[in-house]
Amino acid sequence: MNSMLDYRLTKFDNGLKVITAPLKNTRAVSVFILIGTGSRYEEQKENGLAHFLEHMLFKGTKKRPKTIDIARELDAVGAQYNAFTGEEYTGFYVRAESSHFGLGVDILADILYHSLFEPAEIAKEKGVIFEEINMIKDAPTAYVEYVMKALLWGEQPLGRMITGTKETVSKFAQNDFILFLQNYYQPQNIIIAVAGEGDSQQWLAKIEAIWGKIAKKKAIRFQKVQERQVEPQIKIFNKETDQAHFILGFRGIKRTDERRPILKVLNNIMGDMMSSRLFTEVREKRGLCYYINSDYADYIDTGFWGVSAGVDLKRIHEAISVILAEFAKLKFSHVLEEELSRAKENLKGHLYLGLEESMAVAQFLAEQEMFWHKIDDPDKVVADNQKVTKDDIKKLANILFKKENLNLAVVGPFKDAQHLEKFKKILDNFK
Repeated sequence: MNSMLDYRLTKFDNGLKVITAPLKNTRAVSVFILIGTGSRYEEQKENGLAHFLEHMLFKGTKKRPKTIDIARELDAVGAQYNAFTGEEYTGFYVRAESSHFGLGVDILADILYHSLFEPAEIAKEKGVIFEEINMIKDAPTAYVEYVMKALLWGEQPLGRMITGTKETVSKFAQNDFILFLQNYYQPQNIIIAVAGEGDSQQWLAKIEAIWGKIAKKKAIRFQKVQERQVEPQIKIFNKETDQAHFILGFRGIKRTDERRPILKVLNNIMGDMMSSRLFTEVREKRGLCYYINSDYADYIDTGFWGVSAGVDLKRIHEAISVILAEFAKLKFSHVLEEELSRAKENLKGHLYLGLEESMAVAQFLAEQEMFWHKIDDPDKVVADNQKVTKDDIKKLANILFKKENLNLAVVGPFKDAQHLEKFKKILDNFK
């Protein structure tokens, strides 16, 4: 295979996909399990269940009854391990010295299929998750993202907190976890990627011995998002802060959109590096903020692109106006060849440097297969970015940067109607 990454994709009869990528010049091996479910697969009353389940899978199994039993075995070999929950996926991983591959796979399978979900552990973990919710709400840089999600998608699953609320979390019981796991943690909804030092055949044999016995079962799908926006939208979360935190941006494109490489280059130019337009204009030239960056969130059926910043309370209106002016420049003027080239090289460097380590390779391969149902070699990803032209960026900016798609989420002490009216006036002036 003429590829930067030497990998092999194997599909078992029960639908499980396994990607193996032996790497040279490393003594580590990473096992990364990606499950095609997350918070947007939940009903309203289940909000936070996917995330809570991820927590509970480290709370004890028949073979390893307590959290400490799981942790002690992995710690004893110096392994790194963790899990995370998103809107459309849940991930688990173990990274260890290569001779401990078998232990990593055994523990991951054990927690996924033999967890106890003891009522006493569930009750304790509710307190932990309540504190996680408190932490997010106390951190404006984190919570403003949820204010924006609520603005964009309201009471739909994408508009809710991944953690759930204290009200929903408090009601979860043992059977809720068992049913959710049975519905979604099925072989045809799982991708296992292994990367590092080792032999693909031995890895596959070990995985098949465990997962090959699990019966095939159809997974449940999620409800597609409904979007109707005809004018700029604003949502303010009133909170006493010393700094105003906001996200300003537009409804974007779905993950499989063929214009994704253009959006990646556009995003890089606007606010994804310290020499970007927004960092230069808003922080360096005007001293309006400490942090400012742009980013995109893309899902199976929708997306969002926007700018995040934390600014002086008295200068938030000025900061928003300056950012909107930068959006307009991208619509009406071509980017410079020099900054276009710099953005492409920056993206290339980030991708290749990021793939220097076994865990990153495993995650890259698993996400490619899960999200796009194909694995593009990193060289292909780079080539797609390199093809982006000045015309492409201007055209996409004119499609996305429309006033009727504009959204502003704010966290700060802005409770009176005057602030809302001032924000509305600024957004209405965008052309």
